This record gives sequence, structure tokens and C-alpha cells, in this order.
Amino acid sequence: MKLVTIAVFALATASSLVNGYAIKGDVVNCRSGPGTSYSVKRTYKKGQNVSITCQQAGTSVNGNNIWDKTSDGCY
Repeated sequence: MKLVTIAVFALATASSLVNGYAIKGDVVNCRSGPGTSYSVKRTYKKGQNVSITCQQAGTSVNGNNIWDKTSDGCY
């Protein structure tokens, strides 16, 4: 039982340490809604950390229709 408690605590602690996800592309557009038809609100540069607040279905891009909403309020 102690081992399970320690493992759960370790996972909870590790997940709370993540401040954001690094941008992998050279420049990534952040749009006003979950789709390519929405206007670009801002851009992120490669290596910049971005916090994700939720996910929403939208326009499919390369077979994936899940869009991440950032703490900046764009997708």
C-alpha cells in the first residue's frame, strides 16, 4: 500500500511541475477558434513554452481534429 501511495504522489508532483509545452515548429499560428478558417490571433516561435487549458474538436489537420486551447485564449 505504501508503494502505491508513493507512486501516486510522485505522479501528481511530476505533473504539477510542467509549466508548458515547447513549440516544435519554426512558427505556430494560434487562432481565435479551433479551425484553420479562424483568424490568427498570435504566433509562437520554436522553443517557446505554451500552457494548454483544454482541448476541443475542430478542423481536421493531417488526420487530427483535436485543437489545444492555450492560456492565451487561442487555439
